[in-house]
Amino acid sequence: MVKKSNIRFAQLRAFFEGMGFSATRERKGWRIEHSPTGTVFIFRPYRATDLVYAPDLLLIRSQLDARGMVPQESFDESLTKTPA
Repeated sequence: MVKKSNIRFAQLRAFFEGMGFSATRERKGWRIEHSPTGTVFIFRPYRATDLVYAPDLLLIRSQLDARGMVPQESFDESLTKTPA
């Protein structure tokens, strides 16, 4: 069983949208994209109230850091400050 975080998908979407990403609901899940940088994340069909899988947050943290968008050490704080 995959471990879940304490972050709801609505909170994650708000975090991304606050950074200029667009979120699109597709048939098989969510596409979250930042067109200026070409950064794209694909997620399962989370509902707004679903808790995000911990491995998804690890991937997001590392990718945003690698692209110079959010340092790993400030990712958790930035995410938890985002209103749900």
